[in-house]
Amino acid sequence: MDLSTILTFLIFGLPLIGFPFVIGIGYIKKNYSMYLGTALIFFSFLITLYLFFSYTVNGTVIQYSFNWLPSLPAIIPLGVYADNLSMIMALMVSFVGFLIILFSVGYMKEDPNRHVFFGEMVLFTSSMLGLVLASSLLMLFIFWELVGLCSYLLIGFWHYKPNAASAAKKAFIVTRVGDVFFIAGIGAAILYSSGGALSISGLGAIHLEWQRTIVALLLFGGAIGKSAQFPLHVWIPDAMEGPTTVSALIHAATMVTAGVYLMARVYSIDTSLLTPTALTVILYVGVVTIILSGLIGLVVNDIKRILAYSTIGQIGYMVAALGLGLGVTSIGLSIYQLEAHAFFKALLFLAAGSILHAVMNVRDINKMGGLWKKMPVTVTAMLVGALALSGFPGFAGFFSKDSIITASYGVSVFAWSLLAIGGFLTTLYAFRMFFKVALGKPRSDPAEHAHESSWIMLIPIVILAAFSAIFGIFQQGFYDFVENKPVTGAFGIAPLTLTDMVPVILMLAGMGIAYYVWGRNSTIPQKVTSGASDFYLLVKNKFYLDVFFTNVIAERGVIGLSAVSDGFERKAIGGLVDASGKLFQNSGKVLRKIQTGLARQYALIILIGLILALLLLRILMLSGVIH
Repeated sequence: MDLSTILTFLIFGLPLIGFPFVIGIGYIKKNYSMYLGTALIFFSFLITLYLFFSYTVNGTVIQYSFNWLPSLPAIIPLGVYADNLSMIMALMVSFVGFLIILFSVGYMKEDPNRHVFFGEMVLFTSSMLGLVLASSLLMLFIFWELVGLCSYLLIGFWHYKPNAASAAKKAFIVTRVGDVFFIAGIGAAILYSSGGALSISGLGAIHLEWQRTIVALLLFGGAIGKSAQFPLHVWIPDAMEGPTTVSALIHAATMVTAGVYLMARVYSIDTSLLTPTALTVILYVGVVTIILSGLIGLVVNDIKRILAYSTIGQIGYMVAALGLGLGVTSIGLSIYQLEAHAFFKALLFLAAGSILHAVMNVRDINKMGGLWKKMPVTVTAMLVGALALSGFPGFAGFFSKDSIITASYGVSVFAWSLLAIGGFLTTLYAFRMFFKVALGKPRSDPAEHAHESSWIMLIPIVILAAFSAIFGIFQQGFYDFVENKPVTGAFGIAPLTLTDMVPVILMLAGMGIAYYVWGRNSTIPQKVTSGASDFYLLVKNKFYLDVFFTNVIAERGVIGLSAVSDGFERKAIGGLVDASGKLFQNSGKVLRKIQTGLARQYALIILIGLILALLLLRILMLSGVIH
């Protein structure tokens, strides 16, 4: 094991080993845990940065694996695989994770359990780093489950709040549904590859198209749960009950990007692993998710939930990019959107956290207003994030999201039109949020007394705003790097086409409409909701998916199945056990009657038994069986 391999293990191993010490040192002095946790992720970032520029950019793939259980006949590999795709992911996770944890130093400084919080945040980041660097499906799944565990712990960090505890359970249960598909996908991959798919590169050993389709769809089922795509997206809005920095980490750098990375990783092994059938399913799951989340985002008033639905939609673009079936180009489009989204979504959540910190955690945007004057740095940064999210020319989202929309035109005009409409909806809800937060007069007492946050919170916000604004200049170099093409330079922008202007026009129209409707005192929203009350109620109730899952799937399906299972256990299995018990009990009652305790009776029974044995022996001798 050489130095590069050791350092690759340390990227996730250092915070993984260190997180118990983060919690433990907090019992001595709580602030120490904040400093140690921040330092661990910063060192992970520095190691990743060193390996990236010393090895990855030079075309070196760091690969090492070992047999986990050598006593077994099958080889179960664990190890690391650091190529262009995994290292660009590790660089983003460690960098954005560090900025979010640095922000948490100011955001959580008054929380009495901050030492536990920082320990769990370190474990969360470490788990995601381990996931992207894993060399085998088993190791990836182990860290996949650790990511799920950490999300449960952090969403429910304020567990004394009933909503937070319920949200944590909901996230855990819904994502477990996806995990069942993931486990089945791993099993199918191992079966169809004759054990070769224990390592990720072994997926290429699956040759039959129908087998590849089954494996791809099962693995995508796992991605749907983890990356909050339709119909398993319902957990993510409720997850906003956790601290805002948890939301930033989940949405920008860890949890929801895991599913996208999984599918990109599979696609990168062999582009034929995602068959035409699988690609069609992936494309339209992403498209449907974008439209639904965009509509719901327009009627939500909770600032964090608006951002949650924007995450669902933006992940939908990443998924749709993979579903376009453009080979390595799809991977480049998807991962570039993932990285750009990490910057502007972390920015938006941290800006929201800064605002909530100033307005005593009032999350209703209707109770804000006029905050641009009171928090100029935070709200200006939020504007940068909103522009990037909407795809304003020059900002990160324009080069990432709009490129996916343009690329879809050559695959399906129908998908292209829906993706473009999704971009229009994104602009509407992004600037509805911004105008209600920033403009006008304060509409509540907390908003009236809002103030700018401390420097420890503003530094990460400003850095993320800068990356959200300039990340587009790396577009062409990023595509070449992820697609394993010769990189002619770090800077470069793909040439614009006529179809690029369609989403720009829709975006500008969305900004204008948002200002006309929400940027000034207007009765248009009330008129629209009253004129289309049925549709408004449908969207307001999130298309009744939560009702369906609760009333139909859970209460009638799961609880009904549980009742049947309980009845079968009680009457069939329990009845069989009871019957066998009664059989032995009755047999005992019969045999008990010959146990009289009288010696002469026992002697008589022995004599009779001896006579019967001798008679049997004589019969066997006469019949020639015994000589």
